[in-house]
Formats: sequence, structure tokens, C-alpha cells
Amino acid sequence: MPSESTNSLVQDQPGKFPWRVFWLLLVASVAGVGAAVPMVLELFRELIKSQPPSPLPLPLIIVIGGVQNLALLSLAIGFGLLLAGKLGLGAPLLEGWLYRRKQLATVRGSLITGVLVGLGAGVVILIPILIAAPYLPGLPFVSAARVALWKRLLTGFYGGIVEEVFSRLFLMSLVAWLGTKLFQKQKVGLSSGVFWTANVIVAILFGLGHLPAASLVMHITPAVVVLALFLNGIPAICFGYLFWKRGLESAMIAHFAADFVVWVIGPALLKTS
Repeated sequence: MPSESTNSLVQDQPGKFPWRVFWLLLVASVAGVGAAVPMVLELFRELIKSQPPSPLPLPLIIVIGGVQNLALLSLAIGFGLLLAGKLGLGAPLLEGWLYRRKQLATVRGSLITGVLVGLGAGVVILIPILIAAPYLPGLPFVSAARVALWKRLLTGFYGGIVEEVFSRLFLMSLVAWLGTKLFQKQKVGLSSGVFWTANVIVAILFGLGHLPAASLVMHITPAVVVLALFLNGIPAICFGYLFWKRGLESAMIAHFAADFVVWVIGPALLKTS
């Protein structure tokens, strides 16, 4: 006989859009955007000061920016959950919690795996960053050494939540869904071939997506492009694999752990190197 929690799940979730997960991810993503603001203002302070005065008052600029972020996040989360659900992807831990499904072993395994993968990825990318830093003084990582510890810690929530929502939940689900439509017409579910193709494509896009912000503080050279692809692409592939095998939550934990190594521990090593 099914338990009470199973009955609740059956009534609320199958065949329906997971609105509870949507709202939770939206609130968390908005908070993640806010968490990145202190460090962004610190890193780009001189650039902001050099800009001509805006014709719009600051409160209005903040409101406009907030509305734009809210709209983009809503679309990314909404379409991401919709497409991920068609592929057997998504946020299983959040769904289990919000819809009263008990899966403690999965929670423990996903969190531990996420932390270990994230710490490993963080160490792997931190080493070349420390080697390249003396030759690329414009790297945001170098400037981060002068930023307060709490600001560097907070920015990890942006990477762990917002970047994973856009890159894994939305973009990877979209690319993988398109792949199934083009190359998997006779097979149900997400094949490993389509997944890995989508994972690599998203990892490349994720790496290139960091170049516009870097261009604001440094000159973009072929070496910088290669470095950006490596430093962002390698962990992105790891996070994508976790998204596939463990769910969005494990990818988020891994991303936060990697950012902790790079942005919290890394600048301290740079100061003493």
C-alpha cells in the first residue's frame, strides 16, 4: 500500500509542471544574483567610475536591471524544467523534498559527490591560474586578492545557483532536447552520445561566455581565449555529468565548491606566492 507521502507525490507531480521547484529556484537565483553584487562592484569599481553619468536615476536603473534579471531567470528556469523533465533530467532532490518523497541516501550521495568533484575541479583549475597570474595581471582572479573574504565567498552562490540554472538546467537541457529531436527519433530518453555532445557544446559556450566580462578589464588574446576555455570548460563538463547522473543540486554543490577553492582559497595563495 502506498504511503501518505507517495500519495501526495502522485497527486501533485506526475504530468504537471513542478511549480514548487520553479518558485524555489527563482527565489534562490535572485538571491544568487544579489550575492554577486558586492564583488562585481569591487572588481569593476574603476571601470564604473570612468563611465559617464547615466541620464536615469540610480533607483530606476536598479529596478530595470532587477526586472530584466527576473524575466531572464523565469524563462530559463521555466523552459529548463520543462525540457529537462522530457529527458529525465532535473532537480530530483528538490522535487523529492517539495513533494514529500523520502530519498535520504540519494541526498547524501549527491551532496558528497558534488563536494568532492567540485573541490577536485577547483584544484585542477587553480594550479594553472596561479601559474598564469603573474603574466596576466588583468585577470579578475588577481584583482580578487584585494577583495574582502566575505565578498569572495558570496560570489560562489552566483556561480553555484545562477550559472548552473542558465548553463545546465536551461542550456544543456535545450541542446540535449534538440539533439534527441535530430538524432534520436526512434529512441526514448537521453542517449549517452547526445548527452556528451550537448555537454561539450555547453562547456565551450560556458567558457566563451566569460570573455565579455574579462574584456572589460583586460585585452583578449588567443592565449586568454584558450585559458578561458580550459578553466571554465573542464569544470563545466564535470558539472554537466553530475547534472546527468545526480541532478541539478549536485552540480550546484560542485560549482560552489569549485568557486570556493578558486575565489576564497586561491587569492590567499596568490598573496603568499
